[in-house]
Amino acid sequence: MTVVTAASDGSPKRLFEQSITTVVGSPPVAADPAALRQLVETMVQEMLTREFTQFLGAAPHERTADRRGVRNGTRPRSLVTRVGRLVLAVPRARAGCFTPTVFARYQRHEQALLCTLTECYLQGISTRKVRRVVETLCGETVSASLVSAATKRLDATLVAWRARRLDGQAMPYLIVDAHYERIRREGQVLSTAALWVVGVRADGYREHLGCWLGASERTATWSRVFKDLTTRGLTGVRYVVSDEHLGLGAALQRYCPEAVHQRCQVHYLRNAFATVSHPARQQQLLAGLRDVWAAPTRAEAERRGLALAEGLRPTLPAVAEWLDTTLGDTLGFYVLPEAEARRRLRTTNALEREHEEVRRRTRVIRIFPSEASYLRLVAALTMDRNDTWAKRRYVIPAPPVAIATSVKRTRRRAA
Repeated sequence: MTVVTAASDGSPKRLFEQSITTVVGSPPVAADPAALRQLVETMVQEMLTREFTQFLGAAPHERTADRRGVRNGTRPRSLVTRVGRLVLAVPRARAGCFTPTVFARYQRHEQALLCTLTECYLQGISTRKVRRVVETLCGETVSASLVSAATKRLDATLVAWRARRLDGQAMPYLIVDAHYERIRREGQVLSTAALWVVGVRADGYREHLGCWLGASERTATWSRVFKDLTTRGLTGVRYVVSDEHLGLGAALQRYCPEAVHQRCQVHYLRNAFATVSHPARQQQLLAGLRDVWAAPTRAEAERRGLALAEGLRPTLPAVAEWLDTTLGDTLGFYVLPEAEARRRLRTTNALEREHEEVRRRTRVIRIFPSEASYLRLVAALTMDRNDTWAKRRYVIPAPPVAIATSVKRTRRRAA
């Protein structure tokens, strides 16, 4: 029988959605799933028998000088696999020292099945959907505790990744942002700040540096973030773009005093629109700010900013005063030598896009049972994202000034 399915991108979520449509939504077909399960069960049982014979050094009823023990019957053991539950008879030695290598000690589920459940969790598939598919294909239910236990096996790798060293290469540019998640802590469900930092290396490649949790965006919380980054070897920070987070400026002055702090222009526009109610005035303000940020130099941008504030002062005096005070915070991107870097690093859009991917998965969970469960999920996602980012530069570095000067001198001499 040939089953025609829609094109898939190969992701676990698409495969499971197709499985739900194909297996659950289709009418019953004439099939015998017990036949495949019986075949696998017979093969695994034969493997156990041969392994036990090699362990003892003698076949049943065989007397040899190299015999290492005496048979003592069998014990039943079940193993949940992708083809269903296998009921095995595990041989026993009288000394009780035989451990089969078919499955780990106390492991009741196939390793491949557990890895699949872990991947589905990381891809944002709900336990309910996973349970439906696994119950249809394997005849077994999957509990939330099983998925949680499967994902906890990643902890050692993820903790080591979050504590990795960063001193391999200078990180001149940082993109910093935060959002809030519902996490159970201190005995209740609280809105918790998730603090994110993305770094752009000197060679133009970007990577997630980590994610931290805090009660709010206070100075102490951001100071803990940058203290951790400094301890891990973060150096060479010259430029930081972020929203106007409370406490971030003070933390930057302490740990990155030489870095230029750029206020995200998209967030700045949202704040500006919040001060103006009339749509026509909003469009006028939007056109004026875009004209300021399109200036070729900072001096020209400051001149255009002053002209914009003066033009708005008769009708919007409060907005004009606010522009005089805050517009300079959005002009730090002019210190960047690369035109592409100016375009990409004047906002936190790159990190906002990552937040959308994270929220797509956290919406399925809604409330995390602990801070460790949230950090486990986001660390696995950011590890995978870094592998994707390593294939393409985010910013093409500008050629060094010394090289460009020497080339010009050579051409003049030749002329």
